[in-house]
Amino acid sequence: MKEKEKIIIDSAIKFFAQKGFSSTSVQEIASDCGISKGAFYLYFKSKDSLLYKILQYYYDELIETLEEISQRPVPSRDKYIDQLTFMFDHALKHKEFIIMQSKEQAIPLNNSIKELLAKMQAELQDYNLKGLLAIYGEEKKKYLLDLLIIQDGLIHSFLKVSILDSINVSSKDIASYLLKRLDSIITDMVKENEHPLFSNVFLKYIIRKPAINFMEDNHQHIVDAINSIQKKMEHIANKEEIEVTLEVLMTEIHAEEPRVPIIKGMLYNLNGYDDFQTEQKKIADYYQIEL
Repeated sequence: MKEKEKIIIDSAIKFFAQKGFSSTSVQEIASDCGISKGAFYLYFKSKDSLLYKILQYYYDELIETLEEISQRPVPSRDKYIDQLTFMFDHALKHKEFIIMQSKEQAIPLNNSIKELLAKMQAELQDYNLKGLLAIYGEEKKKYLLDLLIIQDGLIHSFLKVSILDSINVSSKDIASYLLKRLDSIITDMVKENEHPLFSNVFLKYIIRKPAINFMEDNHQHIVDAINSIQKKMEHIANKEEIEVTLEVLMTEIHAEEPRVPIIKGMLYNLNGYDDFQTEQKKIADYYQIEL
């Protein structure tokens, strides 16, 4: 990650936690970072894409440590307690941002963010499954999905109390306590020879890892708009100028980090052409550009 991106992300986290996502403007973030609003768009094409990057930033930080813990040469139970402990500590470290997410209804849930959240959930559940299987073994595997669902409810309940209330209980104590409750539950299931409520065949529906493509939903939408302009420009007098404009637009939208100021400049070149207004507005709306 570029240093300037890190500075923008840190600033955005601060503002989002204090004011909420919808109440924070790009201008506020840019000013706090000592850059222009245009410079902000050199790194993030919208506030939505910045939120996506923040979520990815938090997630990478979490997964990196969980993976490191999984490689430690310690007993499976100790290893899983350490992973659960870090999950709680990580949530508490970023609790202001989590509270903002839970309270604010205006957080965008476009397909990219939905898929990222699904991927995060799936991979965390994968770590939980591996931890539970390592502790309880193959002979109790048939109870794994029931146990995972029960644990998920307990984790969310403990997290809610830990984040919203100032309780004097360590994350490690919570993790150890939670695992002891699971011990009791699975011991009782085995003793009673209880039939699992959910079969493990449902695991594939619980743990899904969708492919992430940040541009997937609307990217073709923008390409189609450019192609539409190309079809309409046959009888335009200064056809060459429009062709150059469209070529630059096409290059930018396919770039890993599209430069919004350049896209904005190219869209201005289309001013005055009534036939192109629909396509011009479509592209402007996608990149949140005011014409």
